[in-house]
Amino acid sequence: TKAKEGGKAEKLAVVASTVSSKMTRALAQKEGMRFEETLTGFKWICNKKFDLQQEGYKVLLAFEESIGFCCGDLVNDKDGVCAAAVFAEMANQVYKRGETVGAHMTKLYDTYGHFISRQGYVVVPDPSLTVSIFSRLREGGKYPSACGEYGIQAVRDLTVGYDTSTADNRTTLPASQSSQHLTFTFDNGCVANLRGSGTEPKLKYYVELNGADPTKVTATLLDMVKTIVETFLEPSRNGLQWGGVE
Repeated sequence: TKAKEGGKAEKLAVVASTVSSKMTRALAQKEGMRFEETLTGFKWICNKKFDLQQEGYKVLLAFEESIGFCCGDLVNDKDGVCAAAVFAEMANQVYKRGETVGAHMTKLYDTYGHFISRQGYVVVPDPSLTVSIFSRLREGGKYPSACGEYGIQAVRDLTVGYDTSTADNRTTLPASQSSQHLTFTFDNGCVANLRGSGTEPKLKYYVELNGADPTKVTATLLDMVKTIVETFLEPSRNGLQWGGVE
């Protein structure tokens, strides 16, 4: 919640890359904090953190899903040392209350929702295949309205700068035609990011779903990941290597 300094509420914010868990967004929205999303990479994350600081915000956390954390103001970059110190202090406070870290995490899930995610990739032997897969999904601007039985609510294309969820249909994040990146938001709240790797022969996916029952959420998520990969990426047809999902 918003802390007080000299009787005045602080302006608090959190930052995360677009492929990271949306649990942070849910927490920020419920607790009255500002949430900002960026492209992947700490260049983007910490630039956004700096912008927020110039606006008078205290950025409590900036992170990305690939285990990069920036806590507080001491180091404006991902920093495992500061993150470990913050975690240790949190654990100490939790234990003082007679709880465990695991029990505390469960309370957070109960408060903000059980966010379950799966990240993975398919190996793409030919880089041109990645472009053709994304081009097929765009179909000249006629993006998919469903994937299997799962309806799609919104589509964001960070390659061409198109977003069906904004008033002007333009993305709020910078677009780049040199990289392939599509985001699908489904009717059930699931968010799926598909992006080509800039350093490896891989097409990566990041899929997350939240809900009150973690067992049901996990079962639905696993089915959705399988459906998304098989329907949108078509490993067998395109000769892609995929290890499946668990």
